[in-house]
Amino acid sequence: MNTVNIAPRSADAADEYRYKRFTTSLLFRDLRFRKDAAAPGDAFPEFKLITTDGSSLVNDDVFGDKPVIFIFGSMTCPMTASAAPSVQELYEEFGDRVSFIMMYVREAHPGEQFAQSETIEDKLSYARALRDFYDIPWTVAADNVDGDLHRALDPKPNSAFLTDTSGTILFRSLWASDYCALRNALDAAANGRTPETMQSVRMIGPVARAMGHVQEVMKRGGPQAVRDLWLAGFPMAMAGRVATLFSPLSPDQRGIAAVVTLAFGTVAMIGLLIAWAIG
Repeated sequence: MNTVNIAPRSADAADEYRYKRFTTSLLFRDLRFRKDAAAPGDAFPEFKLITTDGSSLVNDDVFGDKPVIFIFGSMTCPMTASAAPSVQELYEEFGDRVSFIMMYVREAHPGEQFAQSETIEDKLSYARALRDFYDIPWTVAADNVDGDLHRALDPKPNSAFLTDTSGTILFRSLWASDYCALRNALDAAANGRTPETMQSVRMIGPVARAMGHVQEVMKRGGPQAVRDLWLAGFPMAMAGRVATLFSPLSPDQRGIAAVVTLAFGTVAMIGLLIAWAIG
């Protein structure tokens, strides 16, 4: 079993972690785990978290009785919005056998309404907003302002890490909205088995569903969040806009419909250009 060290608390690393504007480089970084990130078989890093009721949580408070699943999220993350209903469903099925911890991390798309936290008070205020907005019945907590634990686990906006009772990582998912992968892993851990699949990095399904939440979530962040997404993540912003055309559908269904529409539109445009070029 490998031990993962908490990220060094350098000023540069802290400033980079608490970015003020969403950028294209952040978008690409969020699409895969780092090679040196905490992985199945590693020990979960040492931590000290603060819950939304003001209590402290350290490793010994969390590990020992049940497997534990940590889920990351924020108020301005479309992936968090898409994952919320399915994670709630998983909690209802496994919450008596697996401890759930929702970890507020940093704002994925900071803006005027939800700027990046500068103090632990800010961070706890946002964590409480997250808890109340999604009506989360399990533990919601935050690490320090510099995100030491989040950085040690690879700072993705909505990943999930499942551990056994001793704190060894059993499974990780790039997106907490990957319901089938999380359910299979939770079912194994809840029944004392090692998950057959140790990680999920599925992209198309989770990301497509989240596109139906983009417009609402960006407006929640504020005008800056909206502008930054158009500048740094144009395809994502466009998919979010197209998704509004399918408003009778659920948000997840709107996202899928938008991605399919854009994909067919792109293929059709390429076909027309080719036909024009050779015509």
